[in-house]
Amino acid sequence: MVAELAGTLAIVLAAGQSSRTGAQHKLLAPDATGCPMLARTLHNTLCSAAAHVLVLLPPDRSDLAAIPHAMAAYGTRLSTRQVDNAASGLSASLHAGVRAAQAMQASSLLVCLGDMPLVPTHLLNALLYEQHTTQAPVVAAQRNGRPGNPVVWSSTLFTQLLTVTGDQGGRQILRALGPAVRLLPAPADLLEDFDTPDRLAQFARMAPPAC
Repeated sequence: MVAELAGTLAIVLAAGQSSRTGAQHKLLAPDATGCPMLARTLHNTLCSAAAHVLVLLPPDRSDLAAIPHAMAAYGTRLSTRQVDNAASGLSASLHAGVRAAQAMQASSLLVCLGDMPLVPTHLLNALLYEQHTTQAPVVAAQRNGRPGNPVVWSSTLFTQLLTVTGDQGGRQILRALGPAVRLLPAPADLLEDFDTPDRLAQFARMAPPAC
């Protein structure tokens, strides 16, 4: 883990319904070492320069909540929050994360998806430091020439993020900002999500390196 950047909050969105993977919740799916997907994503995020990491969880999923609770070694730097209205879509989790960032007077917010366990810590740090150094409104990983996740949002956009509704994140805001969004190139295979049975089967054969 590198030196923390004061005023930075990372959120891991883990409150989705995982409807595309049937009976198995994707974030509980193990890799080849037996590590659940959510634990892998959290580990990489906790090794980053983010000063605090908040996991956003659905209600009534004690199996998911047990994963961050088992990572007690990170102490108060890791916390969880239940998103009671998670069923209303991605924006509910995003709002919860933004409000947490506002409450701690964070200067920036790193948004990570729980089902992207291959995103390496060095990419998260590159995004955080790029935003910190340039004070850009948004810094995002470049995927197919366009902004993708993970994304670091400046506090100047927190209020605007709270206007997002439904099952979506900040994509429309990114489009409106256009060239003001700074993009960092990243290998496409590291930015893949795992949200179908076939993708979970691929993940089960992987042993991603530790951060």
